[in-house]
Amino acid sequence: MLLVLNEWVFHDLLGENGGTPFRETESFLRRFRQSDDTLVIPTEARWNEKASRLMKMRDPAGRMISKLFHNLMRDPHKAVIQPPDSPPTPHYLSDIPDEDVYLVQAYLSAGANLLVTTDTELCDALSRIDAVNCSMRAEFLADYADSA
Repeated sequence: MLLVLNEWVFHDLLGENGGTPFRETESFLRRFRQSDDTLVIPTEARWNEKASRLMKMRDPAGRMISKLFHNLMRDPHKAVIQPPDSPPTPHYLSDIPDEDVYLVQAYLSAGANLLVTTDTELCDALSRIDAVNCSMRAEFLADYADSA
């Protein structure tokens, strides 16, 4: 499965959402590392800046998970960078919030299978579009844990 994760992954790993989301996301990344799944790395500066913030974590658990995440990002078997020549945004994405268009562009240009978000508005808008499969973070992580 080829996945696009929105920025929840960084908020969880930076501890901004509390201890439980941190542990859930850490567990997901450990299962992901052992899976055949691949992550799409968007070219959006905001996404990559948050990925870089992980490298500044000082606590041992944070540094360990940061290292895991960055190793996954650099592994060509676990991550693919969004192709540089993304197709123009299709007209049917006009209902997508502007700040989320980059996620859909990454999804479409890489031929992803699933976009995982915490943004209900985004997932609701994508549910009306056949070209993009969307899942909410909580549902995705529960299903991913069950499939491991």
